[in-house]
Amino acid sequence: MAKSTKAERKALEAIDQAAAAAKQAKKVAKSLPGKPAKKLRELAADAIDAGDVSKKKLRNKPRKVTKAAERAEQRVRKATRAAIEKAENKARLRAEAERAAAEAERAETEAAARKEEAKALKKAAAKADRAAAKAEQQARDADARLDEALPPQDAADAAEPAVAAPEPDASQAREPDTAEPEVAAPDVAPTRRRAPRRPKAVPAEDLSALTVAQLRGRARAAGAVGYSRLSKAELVALLS
Repeated sequence: MAKSTKAERKALEAIDQAAAAAKQAKKVAKSLPGKPAKKLRELAADAIDAGDVSKKKLRNKPRKVTKAAERAEQRVRKATRAAIEKAENKARLRAEAERAAAEAERAETEAAARKEEAKALKKAAAKADRAAAKAEQQARDADARLDEALPPQDAADAAEPAVAAPEPDASQAREPDTAEPEVAAPDVAPTRRRAPRRPKAVPAEDLSALTVAQLRGRARAAGAVGYSRLSKAELVALLS
């Protein structure tokens, strides 16, 4: 058996490299869609064909065989790298699209939650407004009922307890036959009793002797507002 030359050994090495590139290309083609996979398989077949030479051709034209195998290897490796990069780019774009879709879905969910929260707040505000209006109406109704329950001013004046006149001292008592009846000032007391309806200010010491109901009656007759919630001291201050 003749010893192989250096050129033949280089040709055989180029053929092996082309076969390895073809094998890798076929493996990558399995993960690619139809058209790119078909093109890559065709280039892999060309690389295999480039290494399928007879011993006679290898012995007679080793350099030609080497060049053909190297060209086939370069083509298939270049196509494989391009296919891998394209697949990686496609996977990256798909992942980015999925992330964007997830972000959009999360944003939509958050927007829906904020919308529901705003709706709930609006509903609570409307409920609070209704409750405030109801409370205000109830307060007005209570004031009206209190005004109805209070006696009118004339009745309150009539209900005031009469202050008993101090009994005279026995030592200072006059003889019944010599005592003369005291003459009242003409028309002064009746004129004061027939004063206008609007009451005039009363000294604080006299007002403090009245009851709360009587004080409220006088405040109502005086045209005061909001007196129903005042205490006795405040009513006295109002009427003073």
